[in-house]
Amino acid sequence: MKTRIKHALFGASLTALLIASAQAEPGVTKDTIKLGMFGPLTGAVSIYGYPINNGAIAIYRAINDQGGINGRKIEIVHEDGACDPAKTRAAVKKLIHRDEVFAIHGGSCSAAVVAAKPEFVENKVPMMVMAATLDSISDPPNRYVFTTTLPGSGDGVTMINFAKSMPNVKRIAIIKHANEWAEAKAKAIYAMYKSAGFELVAEVVLESKANDATSQVLKLREAKPDATMFLLYPGESAVFLRDAQKYGLGGQFLGTTAVMDLVDLAQRSGSEAALKNVHVGAFLLGPIDSPEMKQYADLYAKYFPKDKLQSLSFYGMSGALTVIDALKRAGPNLTREKFVDALEATRDGNAGPGYCKVNFGPDKRQGCTAGTMWALRDGKIVNVGETYKPN
Repeated sequence: MKTRIKHALFGASLTALLIASAQAEPGVTKDTIKLGMFGPLTGAVSIYGYPINNGAIAIYRAINDQGGINGRKIEIVHEDGACDPAKTRAAVKKLIHRDEVFAIHGGSCSAAVVAAKPEFVENKVPMMVMAATLDSISDPPNRYVFTTTLPGSGDGVTMINFAKSMPNVKRIAIIKHANEWAEAKAKAIYAMYKSAGFELVAEVVLESKANDATSQVLKLREAKPDATMFLLYPGESAVFLRDAQKYGLGGQFLGTTAVMDLVDLAQRSGSEAALKNVHVGAFLLGPIDSPEMKQYADLYAKYFPKDKLQSLSFYGMSGALTVIDALKRAGPNLTREKFVDALEATRDGNAGPGYCKVNFGPDKRQGCTAGTMWALRDGKIVNVGETYKPN
């Protein structure tokens, strides 16, 4: 009889254990919350890998040092997507199915994130975009995908609104890449330029990886724009500005957030003079050496003292702060759905070094849509603001 009772109790305990195991949320233990991260950790664009991810990791390490979130500490699992769509989707599958992460905070390359998006959606895994800007990642909204990075449309709106504040600017031109990344920014400009009182006098394409922009510059010069908007990657932006100076293309120049590091852009262009009339979009509070950024610069340096501090170091911090805030509000009985609900309920959230307050909602997954403009003056990056101010 006693033996039968023992067997019955053992069976009941085993059943309870199996039920508890089946109900356990992936990536959550009594002590840890496992977050996945991915990005281009190797390859030609690995500059957008660890520098960006490490900024987010610094935020997570800081909260761990303060005791964690509701008694749990953040554990990071990294995968390399190499900025390649197929490799990135495979990396995300590993994070979800092999590593069983609770949520993912990652992605700096837009095309790669778009390729991996079905994995988040189909498996109902919460995703906070690290730094990718393509609108189609988060719009139309999906329950499981969020971003605190200024989207491409927001970049375009920031540029056109700034141009409206510039004196004697009526004729505008665009030079851009022929890809979805540039089109997301251009789309906002196309939608607004007429109502802003501008005439679009020229539009030219510069191929990705181009090392000469002579023909494009000459076409633009012939159109005589008052301002030219360059929707180009950093290397091609430098090529364009170099040739614009060489061939005497006049007027003002407005660039995207891709070239926030104006000191680097000046070096690539060959001289600071090439950036004389250049303003570029930014989604940070200020340049990395500004007082507004000091606490975040110090935090990054604390956890990654050997890293070079650069604008990229701060790109992932807003998302990390938002994740932490939502995890706290989701409570100790953490589930993915509670976490998503908490993210969705974010209002006027702290973006840290980001130039915004974070706001989500049932039909809103782009948390930061405000940007500012920077310029290079006397060798220093200056936050000009949302409207034009002369030197």
